[in-house]
Amino acid sequence: MPDQTVKVTFTAPSTFTFDPPTATMTAAGKVNFHRDPGSAVWTFVSVNGLPSPEYTSSLTGNGSGVTVNDAHTSNGGSSYTVTVNDATGNHTSQPGSIKGTTPPMIMNR
Repeated sequence: MPDQTVKVTFTAPSTFTFDPPTATMTAAGKVNFHRDPGSAVWTFVSVNGLPSPEYTSSLTGNGSGVTVNDAHTSNGGSSYTVTVNDATGNHTSQPGSIKGTTPPMIMNR
């Protein structure tokens, strides 16, 4: 599959939703994380927990998105958390704060 998009919704103080909860990759490419809605006032800080060097990430659009480069060097799933920042500080997704499938992941097939 070509590059994938994951929409991330954050509702203060700590509720996260990932759509889709699993981004499936069948070759090297990018997983692009976007705020949902795009007008949300929080920004991305980081995507955490993905193994290096297979995955690298960088912020885009002054924190409105994050791009994760997936080298697709091995099959299997890698779970992650996301850290965002709003007027009250940083917030990191945790299993108890995620709606839907836990944990969100990138699946290499």
